[in-house]
Amino acid sequence: MNYNESQQKEIAQYAIEHDNNYKATGEKYEISYQQVAAWVRKYKKGSTMTKKSKTEKPQENKPTTTETSTLDVLSRKDPVLEAQLIEVKKRLGLI
Repeated sequence: MNYNESQQKEIAQYAIEHDNNYKATGEKYEISYQQVAAWVRKYKKGSTMTKKSKTEKPQENKPTTTETSTLDVLSRKDPVLEAQLIEVKKRLGLI
């Protein structure tokens, strides 16, 4: 049987109110000890009690246009270093 979010929350609250007795809670609601324990953990974490899609990817924090990402900063070329590199290459006869 599938339980919706409010039912899962109710079962988790019941288990917590009864000294985390997962076995008795599971027997009362006809679900496994493990399922009760999982819902209690989720409830205590404060997460939503809904199932996530297996294909759902976590959202990435993309920088806004005013923010500059570390990758952008690191990928910039330094004109002073570029000039020094060219000079060294000329001295070594690579250019």
